[in-house]
Amino acid sequence: MIRKLAFDKVLEAVDRLSVDEQAELVHLVRRRLVERERERVVADVREARADRAAGRASLLNLDEIAKDLEN
Repeated sequence: MIRKLAFDKVLEAVDRLSVDEQAELVHLVRRRLVERERERVVADVREARADRAAGRASLLNLDEIAKDLEN
């Protein structure tokens, strides 16, 4: 409930911005979202590499992946 109230306040604040300010805000938020996704992908790759190095994961070829999906 508190998050919804905070979100509503943010929306009200955005409504008070000019159209140009709103557009800039959208641009900044999108850029931050892209950066967060990039960081998540990097973390996933690091984890996968660590798992591979520790022997907790192995590489599969396409045929092996297809076979696993059939089961």
